[in-house]
Amino acid sequence: SRQRSESGGSMKNKEISNSCSVAIGTNKDFMDDDAHLKVTYSPGKKGGNFGLPNGGKLILPEGLFGKKDTITCQVASPSQRWKYYPTLPSYEHITSEIYTLQSTMHPLKKSVIIQIPYYQIETEHNEINVKGKWSDENEWVDVGFLKKEDCSVELEVDRLGIFIVTFTPKKEIFDVTPQGCLYNAHISRYISVRFPKKAHDKPFQCAIQINPIPSDKLQLAKELSPGETADLILATEFIDLIPSTPCVFKRAVSVKLPLPTGVEVEEENDDIAVLQKTENGWELVDSKYKFTRTTVTFDTKSLTKFCVMQSKPDRKKRLPPAAQVLENRNNREKGEIVAFLNLQEKLWFLVLECMPLSKLESRVKEMSEKGFKHVVKEIVKKDEGTNFFRRPQKFQQPTRQLQVPPTCEINDGMKWEFSVVDDIKVNSESNYMENRELHYFRYLPESYRQFVIEPKTNEERAISGAINLDPLGIEDKNLKENCTCSIHIEIDEETVKAYFKPEFVPEEPEPKKEKVNFDILNTPVFKEDKPEVPVIQKFKPLPPTVMERLMRTNRKPIIIERESKVLSGKSLRNLSKLVPEGLTLAVHLNLPDSTITGLGFDAISNGLSMADVTYKILLYWKRMCKDKKDGAVNSLTNALRDMGREEIANIVFERHRDNKELSPDAFTPLFTPYQ
Repeated sequence: SRQRSESGGSMKNKEISNSCSVAIGTNKDFMDDDAHLKVTYSPGKKGGNFGLPNGGKLILPEGLFGKKDTITCQVASPSQRWKYYPTLPSYEHITSEIYTLQSTMHPLKKSVIIQIPYYQIETEHNEINVKGKWSDENEWVDVGFLKKEDCSVELEVDRLGIFIVTFTPKKEIFDVTPQGCLYNAHISRYISVRFPKKAHDKPFQCAIQINPIPSDKLQLAKELSPGETADLILATEFIDLIPSTPCVFKRAVSVKLPLPTGVEVEEENDDIAVLQKTENGWELVDSKYKFTRTTVTFDTKSLTKFCVMQSKPDRKKRLPPAAQVLENRNNREKGEIVAFLNLQEKLWFLVLECMPLSKLESRVKEMSEKGFKHVVKEIVKKDEGTNFFRRPQKFQQPTRQLQVPPTCEINDGMKWEFSVVDDIKVNSESNYMENRELHYFRYLPESYRQFVIEPKTNEERAISGAINLDPLGIEDKNLKENCTCSIHIEIDEETVKAYFKPEFVPEEPEPKKEKVNFDILNTPVFKEDKPEVPVIQKFKPLPPTVMERLMRTNRKPIIIERESKVLSGKSLRNLSKLVPEGLTLAVHLNLPDSTITGLGFDAISNGLSMADVTYKILLYWKRMCKDKKDGAVNSLTNALRDMGREEIANIVFERHRDNKELSPDAFTPLFTPYQ
């Protein structure tokens, strides 16, 4: 993926950016995992396919760039992600590296295709999305994509910027009218909701969302909170039933949910309970349960988050605290904050990293092979009334000096603010003063920050320092105490002296005095001969007829076919707002049935509007057209006429004849854009 493809273009100034910049004893990279994070291409007029870092791909059309134009793609290293990543809601997670594309051609005259790889996720209950921030804007927007395959997404854009792949829980939405309805969920065949007639006065929409509880998360909750979960045996997923307008129904709604995996009930069971989340926390649903072998049905007058649990005999009343613990810990995992230190003679490197506990052993071994020492953290408490950390004193009892500190719980998006204190400081060229946060990305391979450190003073003595970390945005007091830590660093006197020892500069040898040859001084001096001036021959000018004959060529002039302006991205976007019947248009454009079906399913799964569906169909059709001028315009106008859109077809033909784009003003006298 990092090599140039066979079709067109050349690589120019391919730059290599790495997670750390200096190797042990050399000025090369010592973390080879993040090599080739930046590439620059000069595609020329031919365009072609080009590889991007980490398995990405870039497809450039012919005639987009000139000979001197370049396009650059850079992937943010783990230590630099803080400069680019967007602020996301708690339910949306990053699952790809951050790609930044820039070009000397601005704006782009044609659309380009970008393939962005992402890390594998659980797709049964989650769906992929692409977010982007255009080069001339500050807001992140949902970009969408053309297709998804093999852990990569393909998007077609006519603007460059920053792109990232995220995922959110799947959400199934259905309509409810005052006449009532029975809805059987597609997301799970064990979920259904029955609304009686006149349960609500106005129509509304309802969404179903599932948040699974993995078995290891259930076991972790029991291990870390044995008191609250002592009577809990099994639990289903958290199932959200979210009405668009929160309300209390006039008549009870009947809800059917699945039983925990492995539980089968033939008749009434007092150990099964349904819990719902209210403003006061988790509560038992006060209703009569109706059981089948794999489901339970109950009545409720409000929709919220539900969970079906199995308790020990006659211990159902102890389940609400267990549900609260499960909800808090469901997105957490055992993790560790570690520091790796590499002390060279003149360069001291510090890597501060957050990772799951399962990766700790392999990561320590990997960094040890690269010359880094693992520094164990210590759990500390803040002094009351101050914002500074208190490091453990030497006179404290050994029981308080924890050799193996408690493991903290981490979740995606968790952040720590850190500071380097005491006898060491961060080099002024590092980005420590710009941002002092360590951010954990659960679904990316690595989450770390790196710095060059140095002694705070010029004293040649043994020094000690500390890195204090304080978690941000955590309200749970116990969790915050476990995640508040300090990493103590001790550097011996010999290493400090080697750091300040002046570098050896070899002395330049004195120039040898050359002896004067007096025999040369006694030789007679001859005058230099002046060079002869060359004679320039004069030629008669050729007559104009001869010059015209010599300059004439037998080749036919090459005419570059340019895309019609009514087929530009902006024109097709404006046209799609007026023709919401995208699938009908696809039939008249003679697109394959399989393509129409695929585009239709993608639109349903991504919740696209009818105008967005038409826009995607027009983009796909344009890519398939060989003649993107008169032939394509004729096909488009004929299709519109077949659909009964004669007026729109005439406007498209007139704008093409006048070599103008399809702007909203062109349709103002006839139509109002489709909303």
